[in-house]
Amino acid sequence: MLASRTVTTTGSGAVSVPRDAAVLSVAAVHRAPTLSEALAGAESARAALVEVARAHVETGAIATRSLDTWPQRGDDGRPAGFEARHSLAIRCSGLEVAAALLQALADGVGDRLSVDGVSLAATPGADHLASAREAAYDDARVRAEHLARLAGSELGSVVSVAEGSPSGSGPSARLALAAKSDVRFEGGTEDVSTSVTVTWELG
Repeated sequence: MLASRTVTTTGSGAVSVPRDAAVLSVAAVHRAPTLSEALAGAESARAALVEVARAHVETGAIATRSLDTWPQRGDDGRPAGFEARHSLAIRCSGLEVAAALLQALADGVGDRLSVDGVSLAATPGADHLASAREAAYDDARVRAEHLARLAGSELGSVVSVAEGSPSGSGPSARLALAAKSDVRFEGGTEDVSTSVTVTWELG
């Protein structure tokens, strides 16, 4: 009995999704003569930062990333106190929310605010993923039909289908920003892609 003849191909598909979400990377920073004072000042700045942020996003969207301290030295190399830095990430559901929040933080926290950057990202929905999946399947089928023709055959029934993990292939924008400025973000788009591996019988 002859073994059944099959062809297996992997197709890829992608759709462009607007980058409509943002993560603000900010920090509450304070310098003081003693470590205790530096920590107390950073905590005061953190509390002010979080109070402003809660007026724009849900509490669960605000998260501490790290709390760091280190000694400071003057131009002459002598000890000049300490700096404490409480870093946070704030997730914003929209670019307008992120822009408004950043301006409010600059106004409300002032020079104790450090803006490390803003990362923009897409939030693909089920429709986006379905479109990418359909494009990947079509791509796999075109490849398989070509291989079948090269083998002097044609495609038969599908034997198996497997999907890879969806991923975002576009880079997120990371923007260095001045603390005191009118802020606007240009979101652009990001490709959300997936792959599909399909095995067909050859007729």
